[in-house]
Amino acid sequence: MSYPRWQETATDPFSRFPPGVGARLRPLVPGLARSTVEAVRRRAEAHGPSLDPGEAEAWRGLIASAAYAFLDRAEGGRPFDGPAGVTEEFRAFGAGEARGGRTLERLHTGTRTAVAIAWRRLAVTDAFTRQDVVVLGEALFAFQEEVTAAAAEGHAEVRRADADQRERGRTRLLEELLAGVGGDSGAVPALARAARWRVPDRVAVAVLLPGKKSAPPALPSDVLVDLERSEPCALVPDPDGPGRLRTLERSLRGGSATLGPSVAPEEAPVSLSRARDLADLVRSGVVPGGGVVRWADHLSTLLLSRDTALMAELARRRLAPMARLRSPQRDRMADTLLAWLETGFNANEAAVRLRVHPQTVRYRIRRLDELFGPRLRDPGARFELELVLRARRLLGPLESR
Repeated sequence: MSYPRWQETATDPFSRFPPGVGARLRPLVPGLARSTVEAVRRRAEAHGPSLDPGEAEAWRGLIASAAYAFLDRAEGGRPFDGPAGVTEEFRAFGAGEARGGRTLERLHTGTRTAVAIAWRRLAVTDAFTRQDVVVLGEALFAFQEEVTAAAAEGHAEVRRADADQRERGRTRLLEELLAGVGGDSGAVPALARAARWRVPDRVAVAVLLPGKKSAPPALPSDVLVDLERSEPCALVPDPDGPGRLRTLERSLRGGSATLGPSVAPEEAPVSLSRARDLADLVRSGVVPGGGVVRWADHLSTLLLSRDTALMAELARRRLAPMARLRSPQRDRMADTLLAWLETGFNANEAAVRLRVHPQTVRYRIRRLDELFGPRLRDPGARFELELVLRARRLLGPLESR
């Protein structure tokens, strides 16, 4: 990245410096550096560990180097931002602060302090006119902006590299957990440390189903996610924690997700398999989508749709007495029989569910009794009938497949 360069123009404060400025200001540099380091030390002590001697010396060197570079520029227009110039020193300093896990607050404190001290000393000296002080002030602030921009770039580069490495580690950890490597007691902790991820006691896998107009999900930072997979998914720590599902649902930003069961981390492939089963039902419209669709809330639906070929064979056998009815009539009779079984053989309640007159239900039940005979009075047969009729309601007329 290139930093701002102050061109030699009429508006450039460095082009309007009074003669001999360097000779008059250089003696002030050591005191300026000491005062700046003291301000940084006080700031550090107020927010954490104080500066050690090595750090204090590095700060003195950095401020002194910046001050001398400023004067060099003021004296003759000599550049201070070459390959080994002061901007590179500040860039390296910003990178070092990032590697140490620190923000640039200390740097901003130091540069503001240095500029303020320099300004105060210029304001009380008789060596410069008022106009000279104005020009020097403009140059100080321009110089401060340039070196802090260099430091910010160095800091950002390290942070980006660190974030990229962390994301690569998290993606690998997710892949390994979904592949079942969680059973290796040594592998997961090592990968988790590299990804800076705390291994929880329980996890659940979510298959992400973004809507056509939904934005990419903004999942919580402790959720492992890979949106580049052919089937985007996420590993949610502590899925049963307070407010966890609400947070997850908000983070989907209009999309949907199917959430598998809560399992131990080494059983993540099981949770993924369950979430996939439920995702298939959402995609086919059997289960409504939207927000977080939990596997645990649709167990009977999953059971009935697990083996459709087996369920279709059972439907053909148990619903054979209705095979000779025309399709619309067969559908009405199937719906009536299911409503009657679900309501405990109560024709009035079945009529409410079907939105027909109770007498209509009673007529149909008499017709069903003629078709099925004693099987309607056998508990085992009624159980299987209700089973296939529920599957039929979910998956359509299975008996005709």
